Amino acid sequence: MVALVRKKVDAPFRSSNCINPSLLLEKGLLSLDGENSKKEHLQKLVALPASAEYKTAFNRWFDLTGDDSRFQQAAFTLKNRLLIGMNGNAGLETGCCLSRNYGMPYIPGSSVKGVVRNWANSNLNAFSDDIEELLGTDDSEQPSRISGIVTFHDAWWIPKDGGKPFVLDVVTTHHQAYYNGSQDEPSDTDSPIPNHLLAVQGSFLFVLEGEPEAVQTCQRMLEEALEHNGIGAKTAAGYGYMSQSQTLIDQKKSELIRLEEEVKFAAMTKEERDIFSMRSELNAQIEENKPDSSGLLREQIKNAIENGKSWDDKDKLALQDLVRQCVRFWDPKKKNKKLKDLINKVDCI
Repeated sequence: MVALVRKKVDAPFRSSNCINPSLLLEKGLLSLDGENSKKEHLQKLVALPASAEYKTAFNRWFDLTGDDSRFQQAAFTLKNRLLIGMNGNAGLETGCCLSRNYGMPYIPGSSVKGVVRNWANSNLNAFSDDIEELLGTDDSEQPSRISGIVTFHDAWWIPKDGGKPFVLDVVTTHHQAYYNGSQDEPSDTDSPIPNHLLAVQGSFLFVLEGEPEAVQTCQRMLEEALEHNGIGAKTAAGYGYMSQSQTLIDQKKSELIRLEEEVKFAAMTKEERDIFSMRSELNAQIEENKPDSSGLLREQIKNAIENGKSWDDKDKLALQDLVRQCVRFWDPKKKNKKLKDLINKVDCI
């Protein structure tokens, strides 16, 4: 067994229960004892879910890039697996693009732009000037080079409840001696040597920034590129192909709205929470168009009116406004005397 770290570092690293996956991948292999030690090390990574910090950061990024007049968001789900950044981590001979802060996989914006350019060059030769305007000059050494008008941001892995980003994969080398030059020719009798590596599964959020029309054009090219060409390594073997999923975007938007409401609700006073709950019930009745199902809400309003004399003025005004909305919905023809009395009572608090 070959130790790879100092003894002073070994013990704290083994006892830690909070390891950044990026740090674990690059520095976490504490000893080398053949392929088994590497496989066991990668299995630790595969077992790691997304941290709460990453989920918070992802939600913040999703919210910041939600302006349709400036950004275009798109979620793409892997059909198989993804190998990205394999040329990194030379000591472990297993690379993966992981964020430094959170240790979660991402696809560099330069790679996203690269697959779009490659697809465009192969399928839109007649529009080379337009492609150059959108993506910039391919050759950065040209004196007349220009930058593209669309920005390709890094694609973030989309966290899901119970979902894990990593999966253990393997590539089998059949002729290692031939490849390293110690054997003149490959032989069918050569023993296969499995080499375990880290692959990614799940979905990614792609974000493009720029003028809406230009961004939409690049978005369509991105969809075609990921669907038909894939991204990352081993695309010829089926890795890196993706399909768009609008459902994931809609789910994330609903989740953010729910989280914002929970934060606002937690900061409310008891009176504000009561009004919020009653207003939510009224909105549900309006949406279902059921003015006859007002019994429970009417009792809640009566109780609020009885206790409302000690409320702050803003809460009293909110309650008065709510009661008027309820009465307009329950009694549009203004024939119910009891509902009229309800308005008189709320005006007197």
